[in-house]
Amino acid sequence: MKTRKLSLTTQIIVGVSSFLLVADVFLGVSLTMQSQRAIKTLINSRMMDMSNTAASMLDGDVVGSFKAEDEGTEAYEREMDKLRAFQNNMELKYIYCIKQVGEKEFVFSIDPAEEDPGEFGSPIVYTDALYSASKGVASVDMDPYEDDWGKFYSAYSPVFDSDGNVAVVVAVDFSATWYDEQIAGFFRIILADIMLTVVIGIFLIFFVMRNVRRYFKTLLTDLNDLANDVDDITKELAASSGAAISEDKREIGTTDSDAQNEIQMLGKKIHSVRDHLREYMDHAQRQANNMITALASDYWSVYYVNLDQDKGTCYRSHSRLENGLKEGETFVFSDTFEKYAHEHVTEQYRDEFLEFIDPENIRKRLTKESLIAYRYLSIKNGRESYEMIRMAGVRRVEDREDHMVHSLGVGFTDVDAEMRRTMEHSQALSDALSVAQQASKAKTAFLSSMSHEIRTPMNAIIGIDKIALDDPDISDKTRDYLRQIGDSAEHLLNIINDILDMSRIESGQMTIKNEEFSLGKLFDQIDTIIGSQCRDKGLNYKSEIIGDIDRYYIGDAMKLEQIIINILGNSVKFTPPGGDVIFTVMRATHFNGNSLLKFSMKDTGVGIDEVFLPRIFDAFSREDDSSTSKYGSTGLGMAITKNIVDMLNGEITVSSKKDEGTEFVVSVTLADSERVEEEKAQETVTAKKKDETSFVGKRILLAEDIEVNAKIIMKILSMKKLEVDHAKDGKLAVEMFASHPEGYYDAILMDMRMPEMDGLEATSVIRTMDRADAGKIPIIALTANAFDEDVQKCLQAGMNAHLAKPVEPDVIFSRLGEFL
Repeated sequence: MKTRKLSLTTQIIVGVSSFLLVADVFLGVSLTMQSQRAIKTLINSRMMDMSNTAASMLDGDVVGSFKAEDEGTEAYEREMDKLRAFQNNMELKYIYCIKQVGEKEFVFSIDPAEEDPGEFGSPIVYTDALYSASKGVASVDMDPYEDDWGKFYSAYSPVFDSDGNVAVVVAVDFSATWYDEQIAGFFRIILADIMLTVVIGIFLIFFVMRNVRRYFKTLLTDLNDLANDVDDITKELAASSGAAISEDKREIGTTDSDAQNEIQMLGKKIHSVRDHLREYMDHAQRQANNMITALASDYWSVYYVNLDQDKGTCYRSHSRLENGLKEGETFVFSDTFEKYAHEHVTEQYRDEFLEFIDPENIRKRLTKESLIAYRYLSIKNGRESYEMIRMAGVRRVEDREDHMVHSLGVGFTDVDAEMRRTMEHSQALSDALSVAQQASKAKTAFLSSMSHEIRTPMNAIIGIDKIALDDPDISDKTRDYLRQIGDSAEHLLNIINDILDMSRIESGQMTIKNEEFSLGKLFDQIDTIIGSQCRDKGLNYKSEIIGDIDRYYIGDAMKLEQIIINILGNSVKFTPPGGDVIFTVMRATHFNGNSLLKFSMKDTGVGIDEVFLPRIFDAFSREDDSSTSKYGSTGLGMAITKNIVDMLNGEITVSSKKDEGTEFVVSVTLADSERVEEEKAQETVTAKKKDETSFVGKRILLAEDIEVNAKIIMKILSMKKLEVDHAKDGKLAVEMFASHPEGYYDAILMDMRMPEMDGLEATSVIRTMDRADAGKIPIIALTANAFDEDVQKCLQAGMNAHLAKPVEPDVIFSRLGEFL
């Protein structure tokens, strides 16, 4: 049985139909994917607007203070009613408030649900979006989560208190079924549009190709007639040639005349077929042009380009381009498009446009992408607008043996409205970022100012308290009062330091330095501070270096010191009189120019319950609320310590037994220093006698604008027989230094914030003076500006060291002893 071959007409119809169907489906799938993303963005934006609106209704100071026992109170019900009213007027499942109790632990605080509400303190399922909101950034879940109430997508917005901290997080829940149905509904609409387009397209193709089939039938009939006529003529010629031998000349002439008539008729039929073919080709070309016009309705202009010949044909002319190409007009591709670039593409986009239309670049990109596009700003008739040029290969590279694109379709389309909307959104984001950056700068300035303004009077309080305690004539009752004042002042200072440190860690403003430092000097400073605290409380303090430790390392000495003093300070705080505080360091390993040092801080204090140990590094966590009043704990110290250890890529562990003591071990990797210690041969076991350092005859220039602080510092310095000259501002300090002979002053204690001239400017002026001691005299910052950047500013201005107020007398004498 023979297989019936498809006619040429049918093959053309099937081919064109298949191509259009595949193209339509591909376009539909692309639009569907883009629409799904746009729909999700739209829904997420709507959810975010709801949560932000709900958050703006609440009073952060009030809702942040709620506890379980506040349920039912008038204030609690008032905030509950706000959320309940909002829920009743919005299309959402649940709305409630969330409170953070740990790094990634959250609980209910307000839930106005009528049925099965979340109880105060019940745990909340953790999501990344919730965590972001707890850090102050409103967020929406990208994936649904499931809890006892069902499966949801949620939007979270922070509620800030008057201090700018996140008090609670407002959550609005949307059923995952509702969320998915929104997307599915849009998807069904798009799918229906695609199917309708396909059906209409197939119908139009068959309608258009009906005439094609008629022309092919006419052509086939004419060709069959032509073939039959040729056969008849051939037979007649054969018959007439045989009869011509026996006939006379008259008969021959008659036969020749008949043959000539038949040949003339054949020529007419051939001309008729040719005319039919020409008419068919013209009609097919018109139909193709109409089809291209219909399919390219989204484009201003459409062109066919042959890259091999650098030739192109205009299939749809540019309606907004004067003196542009006409439909059917051929052109030189490179010259025409380069001319368009120079005449109509704005300067900032022109080079990229020319690079985009380069034939080699086109071939290279179309081997990897099926469609390439470039957006640019054009100018026509004095008006600027955004356009897009798209290119696609006529045949895919994988369908060609040489895997190269030779011909392509090019289309220009208007994207001005879309681009300007995108730019508006980008500008809005840019403005929001600028506002956030300004807020961050304002917060930093506020923290710095608050630190300075609080530390300045704190310096006076603590300084006067210590001076008064040294007076042998005061009564025991007064001495007890003074100790209480000193303890309270130290507690307040610790709270200030903890809050500032935690704020800077959360905002990412705390930086890690990588500088060479003396480990021995670091130990001296720690021993001075902790040893003094232990003596005051009646504790036994011991510090020890175990094994072979280098004198110098490279790292952040200030952060390392802060970690150790935070932990040892807790040891002093939680160890009763008569107990032990032990600090040891050893080198665990040495590899590739790095050393792993282990710092152990051990005490015989009250210890920590095993149940609380896993939460010891959480912010605001305390084993017992009574510790706040008994020991002055803020619950931030260990959280800050853990964060700094993590920033140093270190590790911290803790072991403890109740009523027996606690041991912290901090492991930090430091780079080895190549510096050779001149005193390496000395056995730092030799006991240090810092208290015996002689300052007799040394003269200090003190620059301090606060009179009470100046008197305190001068009183402290006089304890070691130091002579002090006081300058009330930086300008006067410069004049006093310049007016005395070289070597008159042995060191300068310089405040940073002073009228007339601040400490940084005064230091810079002194360092540039043309005298031998200007570049060598030790200048030490004694200031309430205590941030990392403040330390860097001091060093960059030419200071030798930085001491933050309030400063312990032992620390001042220790640092002066290093330079004198």
